[in-house]
Amino acid sequence: MRIVLIDNDATVRENLNILINIYAPDLKIVGEASGVQEGLACIRANKPDLVLLDVEMNDGTGFDLLAMYGTLDFKLIFVTGHNEYAIKAFKYSAIDYLLKPVDPDELSKAIAKAQQAFDAQDQNLRVANLVQNQQSSCANQKIVLKDAETVYLVDVTDIIRCESETNYTKFYLIDGRMIMVSRTLKEFDQLLKGQSFFRAHQSHLINLHQFDRYEKKEGGMIYMKDGSTLPVAVRKKDALMSALADF
Repeated sequence: MRIVLIDNDATVRENLNILINIYAPDLKIVGEASGVQEGLACIRANKPDLVLLDVEMNDGTGFDLLAMYGTLDFKLIFVTGHNEYAIKAFKYSAIDYLLKPVDPDELSKAIAKAQQAFDAQDQNLRVANLVQNQQSSCANQKIVLKDAETVYLVDVTDIIRCESETNYTKFYLIDGRMIMVSRTLKEFDQLLKGQSFFRAHQSHLINLHQFDRYEKKEGGMIYMKDGSTLPVAVRKKDALMSALADF
């Protein structure tokens, strides 16, 4: 596998060189660059299989580079400093990323994943969503969901509720679809914070925009606009009332 490293910091590139040589010696680093324009030229000249791409650089961002390049024909891993908003954007789009300073184990996992079969259409959809979300308001965010066979691009506002199914999460959408994703509800609870979602129960995460009413009978039940019902955990009742009052 041929790799190009694009990072504003020469020290980061040097460390990546060392780590790749130690933990993935069968990979070949064919080029390096420190900015958007230089990186664009480096990719076009070297035709890599994998690009490790910095987010913030002196002459622009990694997103600028991707927009200039067009349809991607290489695998992509972002390398970024700790930025909660950026990380959430990567997770919304199911894009691989590494935090600086890069952890050897995380690098090994990311490279191992990159060495698997490449679906260019799948990745381009994810990257397009990442770029679009960067340019959109919080109210217009989209999330990439993937089941065993299909990749879906879903408006966050179209999600009615999420339900835990052991290590899977079921997404119920306003058009009647149900999508089951092999990630835990805890992950999506953390990811959708700030988007009017409320964890009403260990097994249920609801979109307050789709909330209809709360009835105290039978220990407390939530009724959603699609007619579905779900319980409220006893310890969550006060928090639900507070969330509704602030909504």
